[in-house]
Parts: sequence; structure tokens; C-alpha cells
Amino acid sequence: MRYLTISFTVMLVLGLSLISAGCMQSEAGAAVLTQSNTVAQAHYTSNETLVAFVESAAAYVKENGKEAALAEFNDPNGSFVRGELYIYAYDFNGTTLAHPVNPEKVGINRLNETEGDVGTFLREMNDAVRNGDGFSRIAYINPTRDRMLESKLAYGVQVDEDWWLGSGIYMGPADLPLPAAPADYPEMIGIWRADGGFVYFLNDTVEKTPTGENTWVVNSQDGRVISGSKTFSLPDGTVENQTFIGIFVPDGETIMFVDQQGELAMGSLVEPDSLFIAWTNPGDSTARIAGTLTLNRDNAA
Repeated sequence: MRYLTISFTVMLVLGLSLISAGCMQSEAGAAVLTQSNTVAQAHYTSNETLVAFVESAAAYVKENGKEAALAEFNDPNGSFVRGELYIYAYDFNGTTLAHPVNPEKVGINRLNETEGDVGTFLREMNDAVRNGDGFSRIAYINPTRDRMLESKLAYGVQVDEDWWLGSGIYMGPADLPLPAAPADYPEMIGIWRADGGFVYFLNDTVEKTPTGENTWVVNSQDGRVISGSKTFSLPDGTVENQTFIGIFVPDGETIMFVDQQGELAMGSLVEPDSLFIAWTNPGDSTARIAGTLTLNRDNAA
């Protein structure tokens, strides 16, 4: 909603609040991955955080334009270098447009680069971002963990016909089996209606307000990617309609949403017909906004 959205400030999970390869370099953060014999208990960034981070960068391009966005992405002290997470960008010919960790690669075509399988990775990412999947994996040296060879998950989004941007997270030693992504994603086609929810206005105090009408119609699904439209009421009683797209992350239960306004939210399937959504919104000069919402599929529709 303008609110059911998220200005990827990286929402609440978003925390969402996501992937890279030979063209990037480290990431750490939130989820705990336990490896029995090799790595006892290393901390790794969650998929949700990765997706949220990348989607927030795409929203930044939309709001500020390509030139300003690439300057920000290339700045090692900029807002898109967060711990081990950072944004890189490439055109579909394989030329580096942004890379805050390896600035010497900017302007270089890496499509035929063999070291670290960068060229192979870029070709795979070209396909992944164009078909809407956005995910790819690569084995890559993790400089933050004694240069151990680890599996790296990359996530990218297509900005326009010429270029894409992405980021990456390490998933643990490359010789250990990775969690398999589900072969099939839950069927989401249908009408989903709000069953309670609240909006929180944050200023000097926190004001809690019940959500109004909220109906989401999912009319298309291609594997992990769903799309449709939503109708929701604003606090002043006006009703808005927006299109949206949602992408399942590999766990098969979490969906990252972006709507017509470029704002985002995270949804979790509590049950096959029940979807919990958390979102944030920058709001305006008077207040910041966050909210929760539960959508239930209307099986009678």
C-alpha cells in the first residue's frame, strides 16, 4: 500500500529489508548456519536481507537516476556498502558499471574472464535477471574467512534493457551440500483479503491505527514469480489501486514484494491460504510508517 509497501529501507525483515559471484566479494550478517565438521557455527546473511538490499538499490535508481545511483554504488563509503553487503552493477555485455570493492574493474568487460568463473557467472546472471528468477550460485573465495572456498548465492534485478544490479552472500564451504531450493513453489493464484492488521505512525510517539480495506489479486504465477494488483484504503479513507510483483526466496515460504510505487514488503506463508506481511514506508516530514497485515485466500471467490 503506500503503505503496504516498503520503501526498501529494507524493511522490517527485511531485516527486508538478498548474492554475488566472482565479481563481488563478502557478506555476513544474520542467519546462523551450522556445519558439523568444518565450520562449527558461522554467521551468514539471510536470503531475505539480500533480496531486500538489492531491491532497495533498484528503488534508489528509480528515484535518483542511473548516473547518481552508479556514483553511490561505487562509493566505498556510500549507503550501499553495509558490512559485507554491497551493490555491483553490470551491463548485459559484461562491462562493470559499479563495484565498490574492486573499483579497478569499473569500465572493464569481464564476460570472458576465467578467474573465479566470473564470465560464466555473468552469463548466468544475465539469464537469471531477464527471466525474473534473479538467483545464481558460484564457488568463490571468502576473504573474511581465511580465503576459504565457499558457495556464494547471488541475487540481481534488471534495471532496464541495458543493465542490471545485484549483490551476494556466502552460504558456507563449497564442498558441503547446500540447502536445496524447492522444485515447486506454492500456488498463489487467487484473491487474498485482509484479516486484521495495523499501521504504526512513528514520530515522537507511536500511533497505532487499524488497517482499512485490503484486497490483493494474484492473477499470474511463473514459478517463483507472482504478480497482480492490490486495492487498499488510506487513513483518510481514499482507496488506491496498484500493481505488484512478488518473488519467492529459495526457502519457498518467504515472498519479497515490490509495488507500482517501487516500495517493498516481505510476506511469509503461515499456512497455504494465509500470508503475513510486514512493511515499512519512509512516510513524510510528519511521521515514518510501518505496518503488519494478514491476508487470507478467499476460496469462495
